[in-house]
Amino acid sequence: MLISLHAQPKFAGKVQKGIFSINTYGKDGNLLHQGTGFYVGQNGEAVADYAVFKGAYKATVIDASGKQTDIDCILGADDTYSLVRFRVNTKGNTVLNMVSAPANKGSNAFALGYSNNGTGQSEQAAVTDTSIIDGKYAYYALGKKFDDKLIGSPVFNESGSLVGILKAPMGEKSYVLDIRFKEVLKMEAIASRSANVALSNIFIPKGLPDSAEESLVYLYFKSRNTSNEEYMDMLNRFITSYPQNAEGYYRRATPLIDLQRFDDAEADLQKYLSLCTDKAKGNYSVASTILNKLTLQPQPAYDKWTYDVAIDYVDKALTLNQTETKEEAEKKNNDIEYKILKAQILRGKGDYDGAISIYESLNQGATKSPSFFYAISLAKEGRGDSIGACIEPLDSALAMFPDPMPADAAEFVIRRGKLYANGGKYREAVADYNKYCYLMESKVNDVFYYERSQIEQNARMFQQALDDINKSIEIAPRYAIYRVEKAALTIRLGLYDECIEACQAAIALNPDIIDSYRILGYAQLQKGDKANARTNLQKAIDLGDENAKTIMEKYMK
Repeated sequence: MLISLHAQPKFAGKVQKGIFSINTYGKDGNLLHQGTGFYVGQNGEAVADYAVFKGAYKATVIDASGKQTDIDCILGADDTYSLVRFRVNTKGNTVLNMVSAPANKGSNAFALGYSNNGTGQSEQAAVTDTSIIDGKYAYYALGKKFDDKLIGSPVFNESGSLVGILKAPMGEKSYVLDIRFKEVLKMEAIASRSANVALSNIFIPKGLPDSAEESLVYLYFKSRNTSNEEYMDMLNRFITSYPQNAEGYYRRATPLIDLQRFDDAEADLQKYLSLCTDKAKGNYSVASTILNKLTLQPQPAYDKWTYDVAIDYVDKALTLNQTETKEEAEKKNNDIEYKILKAQILRGKGDYDGAISIYESLNQGATKSPSFFYAISLAKEGRGDSIGACIEPLDSALAMFPDPMPADAAEFVIRRGKLYANGGKYREAVADYNKYCYLMESKVNDVFYYERSQIEQNARMFQQALDDINKSIEIAPRYAIYRVEKAALTIRLGLYDECIEACQAAIALNPDIIDSYRILGYAQLQKGDKANARTNLQKAIDLGDENAKTIMEKYMK
């Protein structure tokens, strides 16, 4: 029922300024939902029903005076109990005074709607029942059904203290969620299922957890599955909240690099260096960031970041690591880590001799590792050493693994197999491919079977090659090239029917592969089907295949 102004609760005028209207908007900018919210904390902290925010990309509030303000960010949400906590870009708000204990059964509760003219809608009813959520928070049943327009409105006790938020009615009763439940709504690095569901359906910028430490964990997880724009917003919020925390500047440099804002990224890295307490680690981190830019995003170039600059940073890290006061074990581990990075930078620069020298020095005594032998193999290949010289360190690496070999050895085996193939040692290469497949428990993809098929053909292991190309087709049946490769193999073996079938399947998948028509025409020619052979060879010729022209001239005079 509607209560006129003179029948409103006596505290209405006092609390009305703390209640506002909410408009939310979809991705297209059109109005999505309208509802009610109210202030529950300082700095614009407020709550509202989750249904108002579901699917929203933007939201604004209109206060009791009619002023419109954007909602800054979401501070927490819950799908199960349909509540959102958020921050509005305002100051000096009227914060509603909350109860410190649950309301008693039989006490009166007053729902008060938004008003910009002093005549807000209001209803009252007695508390008839109370349930407890999570052993702490109340969920009240009221003795009558309130108007649906009041859903999401604040509910007060007789003294004007905030009890909760009005939820949707069921039957002839209304329900109120304890306002203290807002304390559950937090941004957390590892959120509950209900929070995850709610937050994933709200596209307004999110706030951060309450502490710097948890915020950094939260940012780490979010960096892997959010856009640069959203991640940057989170980092900007972190830096605003914790301007003396070095880690925020270091992390922000990465999306700035992705956005090609290199001067801003450089400024952040220098700020990070000035604030970090472990200067050795700081210089190492900057060197690593520069290396990532040079290798993963070489263009456009940034003249302040070169391989030589990265080397200067890592050399400084190595020097500082010897002088800063630390535990000796940690210092030694860091020294190894820094030298590995320097070797990687040298290899990226093309100084393979320098990289190999570092890896060989690390590969002495207790620090000897298969990974260093692997890196030496890569550096030797970059230097242009012989295939045998590149394989030698891999042999040494594999000799360090126990027998039987663990799955960790697989990457060493497959690299050696590829090198054998490049060196013309096809049967040795097939043996390593077979060993890799075994170590991977046959969990390999279509490309693996295709590569092994090619090597097996060179090793004149034709049946194995045919089996493998069939396996590639089985895994990736829509990839026409595998059908063409099968056709080329089967025609070599005189399996003309299989060849014709493979060509026709390839053409059906991709009619633009020229080889399909030439091979098909030649196979049909071998079967005595000159009419179709002529058609397909001519198609290949029309597409620019000189080999098809030669076949036509030789066999189709």
